[in-house]
Amino acid sequence: MSVVSSITTGLRNALNLARGRPEGVALVPSDHGTAVHSFWAIALCLPPVLSMRLLDWLASGVPPHAAVALARYLILFVLGWLLFVVASHHMAKTIGREKDWPRFIAIWSYCSVIENCLIAVGGIPGAIGAPPVLDEACQLITLGWAFWLEWYSIGLSLRVGALTATVFLAVDIAIGVAMALAGGG
Repeated sequence: MSVVSSITTGLRNALNLARGRPEGVALVPSDHGTAVHSFWAIALCLPPVLSMRLLDWLASGVPPHAAVALARYLILFVLGWLLFVVASHHMAKTIGREKDWPRFIAIWSYCSVIENCLIAVGGIPGAIGAPPVLDEACQLITLGWAFWLEWYSIGLSLRVGALTATVFLAVDIAIGVAMALAGGG
């Protein structure tokens, strides 16, 4: 499978999962090539991730050394991504799901594109001056949907129960929070 077809298939499967359709998992091969191709999702996440940072700066002001701050932010984003890849591999091995891990990481990668887009869209109302209650409702809905998507896809792709999926999600969130704190925001 070419990289382009792998990416389009991965995104289509992630969109199926975002709509609650489990066939988004069944169509993903569980081989290391699929997992490796899914790392293109990092590049696809850059526009919404950059948008979120710019929306933050719109609200709080651009820092004095914006280019350095942005570079650090992006490096920490990629580092956090890779840390979760390593952590999830160890976790999957520990629970006897190492065979399912390549499918899981491919699904997680493409779902991350959808999740980052959801969160970026949730920040738009506040950036354009919507009333705080609308802004906060939009952020809460899109963040909730993003968390649900990740939790749902973890459960299906690793064939684990709700509690185990929650632990994987919590580890991903903890890594993200640690990277945000390391980046100063």
